[in-house]
Amino acid sequence: MHKILGYLFICIGVLGIFFAAISMYKVFVDRQPVAPVVQLTDMNVNTQYGALSMPMQNINTLANLGLFALFMMFVLSAGSKLSLIGVNLVKTERLREALLERGETVSPQLEQTLKKL
Repeated sequence: MHKILGYLFICIGVLGIFFAAISMYKVFVDRQPVAPVVQLTDMNVNTQYGALSMPMQNINTLANLGLFALFMMFVLSAGSKLSLIGVNLVKTERLREALLERGETVSPQLEQTLKKL
């Protein structure tokens, strides 16, 4: 049972890693636009020489790219953690099977030792 769940976690984690890597490649290399999360309007500043309008389009683009990169790093780290959980589940199960194959009994103390490996 743990082996199936472990391999499922590994597959989900690897898919999350590939999704994050491909999405970042499309945005930063192929220059596809990101979803606009931040929408700042042009800023008007009153000076002694009159009203001055500051365009915020470049800041919008930079903020949206930064938020996208931050979100993709979160997805990447979540995928790596899921894969690590899956690897640990599979590793413990395979060690347990190897011990049972040799004819040794698996005591609760040995089970705790296997989980630490």
